[in-house]
Amino acid sequence: MSDPLLSCDPCSSANPKSLRVRLTLSFLGVIVATAGLVVVMATLITANRFTYMVSSAGQRYAWRLAPLFSEYYVQTGGWGGVEALVARWEPVGQRPGRPAPRAEMLLNARDERLLLLDANGQLIADSDPQGEPVRLLPASLDKGAPILVNGQQVGTLIVASGLGRLTSYQDTFLRQANRLMLIAGVVAVLAVLAVSGFQARRIVAPVRALAEAARQVASGDLSQRVSVTSQDELGEMAIAFNTMAAELERQHELRHRAMADIAHELRTPLSVLQIQLESIEDGLTVPTPEVIAGLQTDVAHLRRLVDDLRVLSLAEAGELQMETEPVEMVNLIQDVVNRVQGAARAKGITLDTRVPDTALPVTGDPQRLAQVLLNLLSNAIQHTLSDGQITVSAQRVEENGEHGEEVQVTVQDTGEGIPVEDLPHVFERFYRTDRARSRETGGSGLGLSITRSLVEAHGGRLWAHSTEDKGSAFIFALPLSYDIE
Repeated sequence: MSDPLLSCDPCSSANPKSLRVRLTLSFLGVIVATAGLVVVMATLITANRFTYMVSSAGQRYAWRLAPLFSEYYVQTGGWGGVEALVARWEPVGQRPGRPAPRAEMLLNARDERLLLLDANGQLIADSDPQGEPVRLLPASLDKGAPILVNGQQVGTLIVASGLGRLTSYQDTFLRQANRLMLIAGVVAVLAVLAVSGFQARRIVAPVRALAEAARQVASGDLSQRVSVTSQDELGEMAIAFNTMAAELERQHELRHRAMADIAHELRTPLSVLQIQLESIEDGLTVPTPEVIAGLQTDVAHLRRLVDDLRVLSLAEAGELQMETEPVEMVNLIQDVVNRVQGAARAKGITLDTRVPDTALPVTGDPQRLAQVLLNLLSNAIQHTLSDGQITVSAQRVEENGEHGEEVQVTVQDTGEGIPVEDLPHVFERFYRTDRARSRETGGSGLGLSITRSLVEAHGGRLWAHSTEDKGSAFIFALPLSYDIE
């Protein structure tokens, strides 16, 4: 079987509209824009700061050389012949063992161009007269070093780098720095492209697996589950999908079992009816009152089953018609207990009622609420042996967490109890704790399902506690009402 993550499908990475391609392009676009901006800004800032440093170093170098030209002026009495001195100028040698000045470390002094101006600011000597003409502005004099003799300025010495003009060495250095920054930007883009591609695969792989599993679920394979590979939102999505698939599978099994149980419940009385009617038709059975009574019993069972299914479907769909009104639960409990008192006494079961003296008002359909309590009591009587006891109690419960004030009614019996493995399923339709029970001894399995649906239709909740061989307790809670207090 081919790997769904590698198969060619609408989510394939070859599709330009796929999530992986879009994520990769998004990452790439962001990093290219960011890297480009960083490279441009770094290049501009580097060029600006480097030019500033070179200019500052050139000006300091001019100040260091100015005394030499002052000495020349004193010795010659003027600037005569200074052109030859400037033309054959070389940097001043350093003392052995002494490091070069920082200016000469920054500048390649042999490439430096010297400009000598007289006291009037006119250019009188240039160490590179064949070089590119230098335009000297009045502000350029401020970047040179004054040449003083006896306190009088006789000239100005300007180092070309002090004007911001880079030497060939300095220009090469700056180009190399810019090139390195550009290479770093390209490497960063390639690195991010690789990382974004890897991350895009990691993000898209669970999505593809989820999409493939969803397609399998849609085709009817409800056993599909996806692996939870992370603790982030993708992991939460995988957990949610697995939960949904498990619930769909459970509901499918319940529906399948419900259909089988409905067919079984309908088939048995129908088969009996068919056999009895065929026997009467063939003259093998005399239609005595006893035979007709048996036929009526089977018809009544069919009617009850159909009525129960109808009530259950309407309640679960929220379409059950109810005539709500204020109901006093103490009175309703007493009425229902009186109705089943005879059945309990006939089986030798003690039926006890424990209700408060104060009112317990709720809002609901009194007939439906009576049906809820009647179903719970009938279930307790059926599963309690002779000499057992059933206790019906009610109380008001204050606000507790997400639940406001409630009226809780408990039906406690000393019967056979419910096995631990069966307790979570007792409210499911057609579920019997003893699968060997027949419909005569165990009912149709719809009573508790209907009871829960009726309680929930009143905005309440129903749950159960049980200990095997010691008894069970079924509790339902309804919102407290103040309409009849």
